[in-house]
Amino acid sequence: MKTETQHIPTVLSIAGSDPSGGAGIQADLKTFMAAGVYGAAVIAALTAQNTREVQDAMAVPAEFVEKQLESVLSDIRIDAVKLGMLPNKEVCEKIAGHLAGYLTICDPVMVSTSGHQLIDDSAIKALVSLIIPVSDYITPNQAELEILYGACPPDAETAGGELLEKFPHLKGIVIKGGHGPKHKDEITDTFVFRDGESVLSTAQPHTYTNTRNTHGTGCTFSSALASYLAQKLAPCHAFASAVRLTAKLIELSEAHGIGGGHGPLLHHKFRD
Repeated sequence: MKTETQHIPTVLSIAGSDPSGGAGIQADLKTFMAAGVYGAAVIAALTAQNTREVQDAMAVPAEFVEKQLESVLSDIRIDAVKLGMLPNKEVCEKIAGHLAGYLTICDPVMVSTSGHQLIDDSAIKALVSLIIPVSDYITPNQAELEILYGACPPDAETAGGELLEKFPHLKGIVIKGGHGPKHKDEITDTFVFRDGESVLSTAQPHTYTNTRNTHGTGCTFSSALASYLAQKLAPCHAFASAVRLTAKLIELSEAHGIGGGHGPLLHHKFRD
């Protein structure tokens, strides 16, 4: 007797590759496994980087990015799409039309945590005009939040509320608290989201771990959020679970530095 096939939640990452394994596509796939979903990947950029620095980057031709995407979507049921580094406006233009109807979580990779601009101005404009308007959730870092907001925001709730008004399709925005003063024992991430006609917010505090091993933290968080949303968790619960997973991975990675710079998170050590 043939048994009915059980659907496995599947998340597709469209992002850049990190050969050191700590960020980008590599971090996304490790996070999907840790969070209990199947991961697929479309590579939009190649980088030469390690735990110390990014030495170079090369965009995959936009036509080939689209060909990868069409190949996956024509065969595999995708429950959520996670967007990472989209290297130029051509890639943004090619993939934007394919995102309609898919739950899309965008990590708007524009500026590194250290303040280095990662993509050119035309790519940033395409991200803002083409990709974020069709995304459901975004997870910017502080520098990216300021670009989207147009200034240094007065507080998380104000920034989140105004961005939800600016981008009507967005269901929620995560305001990460990890860029605040490093002497704190606790930091707080904030999730501003729509609940019907209302805009609400919820905060998730967690212990601050003083460690250099944080390479790929942003990729990991957004991939975790996509994973839990793909599993049909309510948005607030998905956010809280993603915060807990990321915070736990930072804690687990504290004493196990890989490489000579900012070591990666050790996803294989995570046990829910």
